[in-house]
Amino acid sequence: MTPALEKEIIVGVLSAFFTALFTGVPAVLLFWWTWQRDQERLIVEKLVWYFNKLGGGEVQARDNFGPRLDILIINRSLFPVYVSAVGFEIDGEVHQMEHPAFPAKMKRNPDQSSPYLYIADDDFDVRQIQGGDSLKVSIHHAKDRKTLAVALDTASKKYKRSTDYLVQSPKVIAMVALETGKIFTSMPFTKRIWRKALQIKKEMDGASVRSDTEPEYDGEPRR
Repeated sequence: MTPALEKEIIVGVLSAFFTALFTGVPAVLLFWWTWQRDQERLIVEKLVWYFNKLGGGEVQARDNFGPRLDILIINRSLFPVYVSAVGFEIDGEVHQMEHPAFPAKMKRNPDQSSPYLYIADDDFDVRQIQGGDSLKVSIHHAKDRKTLAVALDTASKKYKRSTDYLVQSPKVIAMVALETGKIFTSMPFTKRIWRKALQIKKEMDGASVRSDTEPEYDGEPRR
């Protein structure tokens, strides 16, 4: 191969590479943007309330049931989403809240004779979050508060930790389910991946143990 031919081949290869690169990158970016546009993206935060003490410092907000817990939902999607359910996972057990309180939207009262200038807008769906908006879901119904109190007390005794400590730990996770069936939690993404890996490992270990201990199939139906 002559030097001139070798140079021509190299130039041709580089030309083809950069042509494919600069024509492919916009297509990849367009695909990524389209995928991102159609995805439901939520940020879920577990809200634990604190009050300032007169002598300085803070104290965790409590009532007769224990620590107060609420949920903040931030819609990062480019479209509205509808919240179908909220709850908490406490020590691996999911507790759906039966009476979550969503903030109501107010409107001017059309009845001028009424003493109330503003009333709740019944036409506004409180469970729908517009793209870029956020809302706080309050948990203050006695039945839901008791459910959380019992679960926290059980976990507190199990781990010998105070309930105040547990609500700040990864043992308590806020959960939000959309009407599409997708679930978002307050657990960071890296921890979710690690947790899923551990779950898969446990399932694989369990399957290995079962396969080692299970007797061979003899052709007879199991009972």
